[in-house]
Amino acid sequence: MIFSSVYRASFYLMLLFATLSLNVDATDSKVAWLFPPGVAIVGVFAFLTVDRNPRLGLSRLLAYGLLGFAFALSAVEYSAEENLVLALAHFLVYLQVVKMLLPKSVEDEWLLFSLGVMQVLVGAVVSQSDREGMMMLIWALLALWVLGLFYLHRESLRAGALGGTAAGPAGAGGEPYPGLISGAYIFSALRVMATTLALGGAIFLLMPRRPSNARAQGVESTAKHMTGFDDEVQLGQLGEILESDSIVMSVEFYDESERRVAPADDSLYWRGVTMDTYEEGRWHRAKWRDRQTFPTPPSTERYLRQVIKLEPTDSDVLFGLRPMYSAMPAGRRMAIIELNSDDGTIRRDYVGHGGYDYVVVSGADAAEVQPGENFQASRRRSLREVPEKIQARLKEIADAVIEDEKLAPSDVLGRARALERYLRDSGRFGYTLRLGVVDSKLDPVVDFLVNRKEGHCEYFASALTLLLRSVGIRARLINGFKGGDWAALTSVLSVRQKHAHSWVEALIPANGDERQPHWVRLDATPATARARSVAEVGGVGGGIRQFSDAIRYLWVFYIVGFNVERQNTMLYQPIRELIREAREGFSLMGRWLSEALTSLLTFQNPAQFFSRRGFAVAFVGLLLLAGVYRVARWIWRRVFRWIHGPADADASLAAGVLFYRRLAALLAEYGLERPPAETPREFARRATVFLTGRGVGSESVAEVPASVVDAFYHIRFGHRDLEPDALARLERSLDALENQLRSEER
Repeated sequence: MIFSSVYRASFYLMLLFATLSLNVDATDSKVAWLFPPGVAIVGVFAFLTVDRNPRLGLSRLLAYGLLGFAFALSAVEYSAEENLVLALAHFLVYLQVVKMLLPKSVEDEWLLFSLGVMQVLVGAVVSQSDREGMMMLIWALLALWVLGLFYLHRESLRAGALGGTAAGPAGAGGEPYPGLISGAYIFSALRVMATTLALGGAIFLLMPRRPSNARAQGVESTAKHMTGFDDEVQLGQLGEILESDSIVMSVEFYDESERRVAPADDSLYWRGVTMDTYEEGRWHRAKWRDRQTFPTPPSTERYLRQVIKLEPTDSDVLFGLRPMYSAMPAGRRMAIIELNSDDGTIRRDYVGHGGYDYVVVSGADAAEVQPGENFQASRRRSLREVPEKIQARLKEIADAVIEDEKLAPSDVLGRARALERYLRDSGRFGYTLRLGVVDSKLDPVVDFLVNRKEGHCEYFASALTLLLRSVGIRARLINGFKGGDWAALTSVLSVRQKHAHSWVEALIPANGDERQPHWVRLDATPATARARSVAEVGGVGGGIRQFSDAIRYLWVFYIVGFNVERQNTMLYQPIRELIREAREGFSLMGRWLSEALTSLLTFQNPAQFFSRRGFAVAFVGLLLLAGVYRVARWIWRRVFRWIHGPADADASLAAGVLFYRRLAALLAEYGLERPPAETPREFARRATVFLTGRGVGSESVAEVPASVVDAFYHIRFGHRDLEPDALARLERSLDALENQLRSEER
């Protein structure tokens, strides 16, 4: 039975995606990943057993026992993970599995559908990630398809209960709808799905929203910890996230004209935290000694605005491109982003469980000074401090490099660049994510410089920072991100954990003047080797990555993040602008027409009316009056017919309606009523089955309902008249049907 198999397989597939929607992002639960494959296995088992032979289903006693066991499992899950919402949702999955293994009535299928809907709703609350969105979209499409099949399935069961056979002309093997699952039916179903989704999307876009930032209020998934951005970082820890492909933030770029632009290059340095104190393989974050908002930005004609959507994280660290002129949250007017004038980093004042949307305005020239940064505080001793036990060894290495370059002590920038080239370009050091120790008795940085000579960016930056300090150059280590994956389809940069990077900022006197120092960025990591390592993480091809990033961008920016600001920008503001321009255009057109008509219709004296201009005006005026009269007459007739009905209704139309009503009343008298949702043709097919089943006598009039309904369709919807002979035949057929039913009753 093709129809039944397609219906049942579609139903179970819909339930599978409902369970996937619930568990796809439930990373806090250790057992969540077990439920989707479990539902898939049970669905296949039920399809092959109980759905083909109801006697193979579970007994009621066993089903109740399994439900008790499921309740116990949910209680154990709650006690272990303390997540009541997820534990109760998983109990719904257990209930769904038990119902799948039982024989199913129409009410049971409604219950299964409801359980799937509840799982999707809980999944939408637990997570609003792009994967959750994809599962919800597939589930919605399957649900629309299944509801259509479910209606047909229910009608076939209802017709079978009334007449002993299916609703449609049964084929071989009792197939209720032979030939239904065809290309035409599938195309029609897809068209209904597309229409439904389009209407739903239009309502979603147009429905007014409150001016709030849901992402910033923590309604999203649980915040994740990002290694390498804590107050204290163990050397080598950053490598833990360098092998992850997870997205940290998505960025849109705008220039000073508010046009969407692409980044100038792929070596953007997203500044995060400053590490200024080193001790035995550990870096310590700079203390927040002086907090303030951004000062008035310098006057400049060029800048780059970054609209950043930061994924859920438990850190207050924010990222941006230096020099940052301003930074502010998106949609939270009372919130602020603070600037640490001690080291030029920024942080948020609110750390929730959800994502965080903010906007950073940066100067177009990365070499500009960071506004608001206090250089006096930056000259503190910690920027020159090197642990005493490694000071001599580091200075020996640094002096040898500087001596080879024959650089004068006054050339501070030259010495800094020489040490940078030594680590990056000399060929003595290699880039790798593999961690190891050659001599555990040595400091990790010294071991890297002397023995290992291989490591990732954190080792290169740490070595350069300490080498600079050993020769008296103030320096600090920066942890952030470098680059990102640019998606040309959506013009969005996706910065992933694998783009995490460490570099150095050295305080260099400007033009040799110690009173005017400025920070110079130094990056000692071999760029080519790092780029190759980053490309290998994830292993997704460029085309697939572009498509997946585009899907994710649409979900994060335009569904989950579709707030009142974005709605105004996308819809209401362009509509208001269009209305304003249209109003101005019509106003200008009205003035022009008014002036033209005034000039055309103005006659200085009666004699001018009897000119060619007067004749043209009179002719056009009379033509317009005639047109207005005809239109008004047509409208009046349409309104009158709509209110009172056709004044000259055809006799055949009235007779066709009366014949159909007589048929329905006659059959209802003998127990066959037409429900409101049933079409006249469906009712006629069921009436034929009904009459055939009453015996040999009724078989002779079994085709009467079909002929009456055909005539009704012919007259009512085909707008055609029937000949008097055809009307007379219909009346005789109805008389014969009535007489046959009366005789059987007697």
